[in-house]
Amino acid sequence: MLFTGYRSYYGANLRLAVPVIISQVGQYSVQIVDTVMVGHLGEAVPLAAISFAYALSWPILFLGTGVAMGLTPLVGKSYARGDRTRSASLFKNSLLLGTAMSVVLMSLLGLMIPLMGYMGQDPEILPIARGYMWYQLASALPMMLFASCKQFLEGIGNTAHTMVIAIIGNVLNIVLNGALIYGWWIFPEMGAVGAGASTFIARVVMVLLFARLMFANADYRDYLRQFRKVGITLFRIRRLLNVGFPIAMQLFIEMAALSLMAVVIGLFGAVPQAAHQIAVNLPSLSFMVVTGLSAATTIRVSQDYGLRLYPSMRRAMNASLHMITAFTVCASLLVFLFGRQIAGLFTDEPAVIDIATHLLHFGCIFMVIDGFQGVILGALRGLTEVKRPMYYAIFTYTCISAPVGYICGFVWDMGAAGTWVAFTTGLAVLSCLYYRLFRKRYRSLTAL
Repeated sequence: MLFTGYRSYYGANLRLAVPVIISQVGQYSVQIVDTVMVGHLGEAVPLAAISFAYALSWPILFLGTGVAMGLTPLVGKSYARGDRTRSASLFKNSLLLGTAMSVVLMSLLGLMIPLMGYMGQDPEILPIARGYMWYQLASALPMMLFASCKQFLEGIGNTAHTMVIAIIGNVLNIVLNGALIYGWWIFPEMGAVGAGASTFIARVVMVLLFARLMFANADYRDYLRQFRKVGITLFRIRRLLNVGFPIAMQLFIEMAALSLMAVVIGLFGAVPQAAHQIAVNLPSLSFMVVTGLSAATTIRVSQDYGLRLYPSMRRAMNASLHMITAFTVCASLLVFLFGRQIAGLFTDEPAVIDIATHLLHFGCIFMVIDGFQGVILGALRGLTEVKRPMYYAIFTYTCISAPVGYICGFVWDMGAAGTWVAFTTGLAVLSCLYYRLFRKRYRSLTAL
């Protein structure tokens, strides 16, 4: 009886979440395919190189997509009120902001390339890692334009079109992966660097598909016609940054903490680093489901917030919490029971499989906690409550995860597993802080 009252909320949330989940799972399946294909090149060095390049590039790229994510709650609020002109103005300004952000991302990625040699990594992995980074740099602009279009469509409650484009892009990426890594057909054999080249090509194609969609769909064309009535304004840019920048920093801090895990694990050698790259893929895939439900929660909360339907807003969040808890618990049980078999899909190296299996057991706990915090964070973003979560993330990862990681990894000699314990501990504290903040905001809204 407790959950029957949420039946309509489950359905409404899933209708928004499933397309996002499918597109996100597709996106991260590309990363998994990268890992599998590179892992079967026959040695740990290419896989360790890709792991190192991921560790350095993804926090920077998430900084950009985080800024774009500020568009969704703002558009969601104006869409709920029927204000198309404001929605179009936000979208137009977001495209300009995304273009400017791509220049920042390219500069940061370009700065990281020469610094890679000073991070204590195995010298053998550096040429491959640098080659991959150059392609990540080149794909920053199409990635940001795609992110702006995606977040706009999510803001108006249409997640299906984004899913279709993402599926096309991901299938293309996977096919090009095989062609460029192994040299299929007429393509050059680029090895692990080919994974970066295929990502760049797929991102360009996805932006072109989005442009085609915006001009072909009558409803979207109406928003484009509104572009003529609205200009690029400092007020809109500032509003997008006020919401998007704290989201970007929160994502950057979280990804930087994950990346620091990979860099620290690299100090233990190429084999633990390769094992970590395998182990992190499963929680990353689970996180795509978290991302979908989090995005759905942001959309539902922002629209109910705009209409001042506060009890409905809270029930929408609770429904997402029920679903994500059920999913992550089931997924964790499967990973716990079949961890060794899963690790064996990525590589044939026995030493890598042993360590990856051990790390996956810690990943089970991580997945459940990550699901809880992801949904609550989505609800906070729907309320445009973004600054305090950023401060909480800074505090948690620097004052809790970092010292716990040092103690577990080096003092207690837990090695790679110590970094997983540290990150999971920090995430648990962060989840409690987010939930407390949401309850406080909800009480303040209903007291008015």
